[in-house]
Amino acid sequence: MLGKITEHFIPYLPMFKYNPKDARFIGSPIDFIVFDGLSEGEIRKIVLVEVKAGESAQLTRREKQIANAIKNKAVGFEIVTLSESQ
Repeated sequence: MLGKITEHFIPYLPMFKYNPKDARFIGSPIDFIVFDGLSEGEIRKIVLVEVKAGESAQLTRREKQIANAIKNKAVGFEIVTLSESQ
């Protein structure tokens, strides 16, 4: 429980290398999405951040799948448009 609460404060700690204003907490399956540069008006990159405690922390199977999808450039952007007849 403490770990889940602590995750929300990570962007304000020194080891977080992005502007806290650019970070959005998701919680699951990845802890944060960072829109690097958002607070400055120009997004440089988008980064998914997973928070782990301890030296021996391991990614879960799902987290590894997400990391692999990004490495393999299996990432997209879609727009869903709702029409008034729906």
